[in-house]
This record gives sequence, C-alpha cells and structure tokens, in this order.
Amino acid sequence: MKVSTLERVGVVVRDLDAAMSQYAKFLGIDSWQVYDADADEVSDLVSRGRRTTGTYRSAVGSTSVGEGLNPLDRPLVPITFELVQPTGGETPFNEYLLTKGPGIAWLTVRLADDSPGRDDVPGALAEHGVELAARWTAGGVPRLFWDTRELLGGFLIEVVTEALPARGETRTIDGAGLRDGEAPLPTQGIHHFGVVVDDVMKLTRNYHDLFGIDVFPISSWRAEYGRLDAPQYWGEPVEHGYFTAVGLCDDFGFEIIQCTYGDSHYNRDFLDHRGPGIHHLFPFITKDQDDWTEKVRGMRELGATLCMGSDLRGGAGEFGYFDTQDELGFVIEGVVRRTAPDPALPGPEFVVDFREEADRG
Repeated sequence: MKVSTLERVGVVVRDLDAAMSQYAKFLGIDSWQVYDADADEVSDLVSRGRRTTGTYRSAVGSTSVGEGLNPLDRPLVPITFELVQPTGGETPFNEYLLTKGPGIAWLTVRLADDSPGRDDVPGALAEHGVELAARWTAGGVPRLFWDTRELLGGFLIEVVTEALPARGETRTIDGAGLRDGEAPLPTQGIHHFGVVVDDVMKLTRNYHDLFGIDVFPISSWRAEYGRLDAPQYWGEPVEHGYFTAVGLCDDFGFEIIQCTYGDSHYNRDFLDHRGPGIHHLFPFITKDQDDWTEKVRGMRELGATLCMGSDLRGGAGEFGYFDTQDELGFVIEGVVRRTAPDPALPGPEFVVDFREEADRG
C-alpha cells in the first residue's frame, strides 16, 4: 500500500477533560469537538471476531500552523489528535489503557489516490497478514482498526480513503490562561514518530508493505564524538546506544528504534514498562540556537524538562525529548540544526532500499 496523509494521532487517556487542558497548555489546541459514544451511539461492535459492547468519549482537535515551509523545506502541516477516554466494555481503547496505560494507541492514515489496494483495503491488508482488531459504527460512521501491533511495534492503524468527520459539540479551552504568559511549543507537522521496538531490521519490511516506504537509512547511535557527542539522561551524562531506521511518507515519517546498550528513556522509562510502541513525536526543528534555548526554557517553565538528549555530529545539531509523557501520553522531540555536519564524520551505516528487491530463492 501507499500512505499519503496522516489524518489523526489516536491517544488513549484516563480523563478526557484533563487531557484536553494539557493539550491546550503544551500544544495550543484550544478548540475541540467532543463526542460521547455511549450505548445508543455505538452499534455492531466486533472485537477479535466476537460481537461485544463498549463505549467511550472522544475529542478531536488540531494544532495551528502558519504559512510557508519548515526548516526542512517541507510544508507546515497541522497535527490532528483524537483523544479517547474508554468508559466501559471491550474496545481496543480500553484494552490499550488496561495493558499499557495512556498513550498513542493508533494512527489514522489515508491512502494515496494511486495506492495499490485502495479499492479493497481489507483485501490489501490481508495480503500482508493484517487481521481486523475491531470494528463498529459510531453515530453512523464506520470505524475499522487493524491489528498491526506485532508488525509495526505496539500500535494499531485505521486506514481511510477520505477524511473522517469530527462529531460532537465544540468545547473551548483557555490554553493561554493555563500557560501564564508562556507560549505553547510551535508545531510544524510530524517529522517522524519514534517507535521503540525489539528488532528494527525485522520490521522495516512491514513499514514498506503497509506505508509504501522504500528507503530506510540505518544508523548506529552511540556515545562517541561525531555520533552522540554528549548524551544525557534525566540531566546526567550517560553511556548508551541505539540502532535506528528512518523512513518517510508524504507528510510524516517514522524513526524505528532498537536499544543496544545502556540506560535511556527508550528502555527504562518506556519499553520496560509498556513494551514496544510509539515513544515520541518529533514536531519541532529550528536552525536558530537562541530560538532553541528559548523553547527549552519555555517548556521547562510549563513543566516539561528535557529527559534525554545530546549534541550530534560534532556539535552540528542537538536533539532533546521534552518530558510530557504523563500530560500528553508521549514525549516530544525538538531539534536544533546549527550547521551542516562535517562530511568526514560517519553517516548512516547502510541503507535498506526495497526498490532493489532480489529473488529470495
């Protein structure tokens, strides 16, 4: 298949009203469409092949972006979140909450107009071994969630061919009042989702099959000059490493991450507690050091310190993860690119290119 667009980021929460306030505070999402999918609204619910029942509350809201291009010369794209609070019964939302806790449980993605299988999504997914996790109708709108947890690393996908409608009543949150003079983190779109898994190389094939990603640069990040120049974890120097594959769709991408040694937020704060899954979003990059310093200060004032990060590639850049796990259900990555890295420094170890398929016989 070929995916073109990220429609929604699906986040399971414990308390919908509290969660909307946190998203207004940190991301500036003040307007929400709130919908109560109660027993009168939800019908024909099937979970894992069995008829069952379940209810939930949801809220759909989007970040605001200006016009122009981001520092990577790509269009600015709003991020739409669907927050869901399970209220009873057997839904994939309740299963996720009970087994993993709050977090990103699914992605709603739209197929490209020229995608293979666009006219028969279930058939196309079945060809790649994907089974239906659950389906139901809520307020006349069919929802189908596909079980890609083992194939992609801990999350489901909802595949659509046109935008989903947002239902319910409009709710407005005073995010500015919650920030007390600070600015929310500006978002530019999702440069990538960071997905922590057990085996990067095994899963690249599945990302190619299900998202249409052909090329994955493979990198080994470790604590040494030219790679992770000065890694920190919760503010303390650390020796650790990880192995990554990065692949891009039209307006978002994935960084698939496998820990290799040492303590990190990936393993000690995420994988050890939740298993594989979406660890972070990367929605912000700047080329201005003063801008980066101000964003770090502002997020700290809002209650989100840097829980992990490092200078990169001989000081050419720096990344950091803002600790919003408890407030948003994931951490947020920010990056400053100060200059082009020295070409003499090591780059990716190799590139996986599915356009160069060979006979497996």
